[in-house]
Amino acid sequence: MPERPKLTRRRVCHSLACLAVALWAILLGPARASLAAERVVCASYPVFLFTRFLNDGRDLFQVELLTNPAAGCPHEFAPTPRDLERLTQTGILVKNGLGLEPYLDRALRVAPPDIEVIDASQGIPPLSIIWGRVDVDGSMAPWPDGRQPAMIPNPHAFLSPKFSLAMVGNIARALTRLDPGGADHYAGRLAEWELMTQGLEELLGRFRETHRGYKLITSHGFMDYLARDLGLAVLADLSPMGTESPPSAQRLSLLGRLVEQEKIAAILLDPEADPAAARTLGREANVPAAIIDSAASGPPDPPLDFFQRVIREDIELLGKLLPANVQPPPPPPRPVPAPSDPRPVEAPALD
Repeated sequence: MPERPKLTRRRVCHSLACLAVALWAILLGPARASLAAERVVCASYPVFLFTRFLNDGRDLFQVELLTNPAAGCPHEFAPTPRDLERLTQTGILVKNGLGLEPYLDRALRVAPPDIEVIDASQGIPPLSIIWGRVDVDGSMAPWPDGRQPAMIPNPHAFLSPKFSLAMVGNIARALTRLDPGGADHYAGRLAEWELMTQGLEELLGRFRETHRGYKLITSHGFMDYLARDLGLAVLADLSPMGTESPPSAQRLSLLGRLVEQEKIAAILLDPEADPAAARTLGREANVPAAIIDSAASGPPDPPLDFFQRVIREDIELLGKLLPANVQPPPPPPRPVPAPSDPRPVEAPALD
């Protein structure tokens, strides 16, 4: 008999999500739930921060987060029946886009057919990543379903201050279209976000002047955009993109070799990552390992400048981890085998 596939946590979550969507579609049938037009549901924490900021002072909309605010990036989020019920009762949904919220493809089946979906990342030129990233030994991890590696957009653009401004702008334009009477309010809030972004850009510029060129190992590509803004280079992920298990002993050995060969300066993890392997690698390779806030999770009722506080604290932490010593410019990425369906996107220059 053929060997039965193993049930990973990802597959279990995926199956439960599919079952929940199917049950709700049956229960709702063709009837459409009454809409609370003032309710705006956000599909991930960063766009919750952005939408909440824009709504403050106008307060026409009731801004809610669909996911758990402490859960981090919703790559594996499986909506509960209660979450799906909330989708049936809203006319507006804000998503990050770029594939950050894969659960939406099925969850939206129970939403009203005319639900307004605001894609905050629309028009943003994303960095491209390999599912699995180019591994330290030159190999690439396949997709969970066995497909060959392919280039996909990195969805973590929200951590870049300048891209956060673009995302806030997308949401502001959509809210203005839905609420024309609030046009001046949303324009004013967007201008305030732009002013705060200019302050962050000044901090990023000062950091690049004294710390650019350092090379990093991170987790699941979460810091690629912010690292580029800071003049840093991400060379590898602790675990291959898309995998759930911690790195094997062989992979840690390869990463240790990479640390030595490339003079890796630090290992940086998002708050949801398991720090055990990073601490082991850092201790053996004598490089610092630290957790960097990804702004993908936080308190359920955050202050309106929560995003700016996260970026400032991240820059402060990196300034402590990395000595002030201008490094040579980071090398360009290594050439990789051409994927079957390439979608490379040229990133804009910082200045």
